[in-house]
Amino acid sequence: MKRFDSVLLKVFLYGLPLAAVLAVFSYFYGVGVVKHGGGYVKFLNGFAGLVLAVWMMLSVLLSLRLIVSGPFRDRVIARITFIRERDEREAILTGKATKTAFLTSFAFLVLLFCLSCFQVSIYRVPQEKAVDGKTGIVSLGFGFSLLEHGRQDRPEDTIERINIFSYRGLPVSNATIILMLIVWQIISYNYSMRRLMK
Repeated sequence: MKRFDSVLLKVFLYGLPLAAVLAVFSYFYGVGVVKHGGGYVKFLNGFAGLVLAVWMMLSVLLSLRLIVSGPFRDRVIARITFIRERDEREAILTGKATKTAFLTSFAFLVLLFCLSCFQVSIYRVPQEKAVDGKTGIVSLGFGFSLLEHGRQDRPEDTIERINIFSYRGLPVSNATIILMLIVWQIISYNYSMRRLMK
């Protein structure tokens, strides 16, 4: 199993740049930036899809192994985050850096949660719909939902109005937020560790 884990990790890490390049190519192919003409480009797009599918399956398998196997998790996380515990002092520093990374990540998650729930709308309504003679309206809200669903128009959304500014949550996808959190964890840990090692 140790040899399988080692091969799995190497394929994942060395395949990551290739998967990223092929994903960018597939995106440009899908939106029409790359011409759909010849058989070579079509074949390359199909090959990119196959490589991405295999790499994603390996990623799921790697994630499951990381959850289940403690020694494998320690080796992989140490390699990805550049952790080196050569003596007791470095083990203590690793603990402090991990605590700092956890706390900053928690603060970042709270910020993202607030930004995803907070809603602001500034708009003007026609004179006949004015409130106390005022046509400018500021609407503040808090939107939270456990499940993702299509946005339904509320009665106030159907009122004829001129939007000046509207914010209804983060404009990025869930995958982007998760990727930001992964990168934040690694950067936060490594920055804390370098600062503590001085």
